[in-house]
Amino acid sequence: MIRFPNKRLTALLCLLCLGIFACSSVFASEITFSGGFTRVSLRDGDRRVELSDNANAATDNVSIRADRILLYGTDYRYVECTGNIQAEEKEHSLKITASNIFFDREEETLLSDGWIEIEDTGHEAKLSGSWFEYSMKTSIILLQMQAGISKVTEKGLLTCSADSIEYNSDEQTLSLKGNAKVSWGSDNYRASYITVNIDTEDVTLHGMISGEVNG
Repeated sequence: MIRFPNKRLTALLCLLCLGIFACSSVFASEITFSGGFTRVSLRDGDRRVELSDNANAATDNVSIRADRILLYGTDYRYVECTGNIQAEEKEHSLKITASNIFFDREEETLLSDGWIEIEDTGHEAKLSGSWFEYSMKTSIILLQMQAGISKVTEKGLLTCSADSIEYNSDEQTLSLKGNAKVSWGSDNYRASYITVNIDTEDVTLHGMISGEVNG
């Protein structure tokens, strides 16, 4: 294990970034990083970069700021982030606040098993839950445990909660499973399973259902 003093940090980061750029062709984008403190392991088969003190990591499409960031795996495939995370996924205009995030650059997925809040700024939607998985390839967000979403629509405010929520930001569809509740404008729905098409304003209820529709 090698430790580098702060006065050599700039030179070290430049060398490390050049090394990453040279071996990042496996992935869709290169990765850059910075931090006030850096620890590096150069052992064969276990190359790691640990960043703290205003740690940052970024690809073409994802930028993450956290208390601690660890990069490891072949070509630094994995990015493990903990503490006061602020992340942004640019293609779908997502802003993420979380306590932990695991980023797989090859699979293009983001995972979290802690409380997380997401803002879909392109569609004026806010999501939250205690477990999260997001695929950048499919634009699908999965939320579980205290999962919820709210969105401003022409029909009024849409709020949903369920044990599990699947949100497709591209298609603007929702699937709610387990104790599903939907409030949309002055209408309210409850069911075991509910699907919502936000664009067409279609709501489909499955299982034991109840509702209140006004107007």
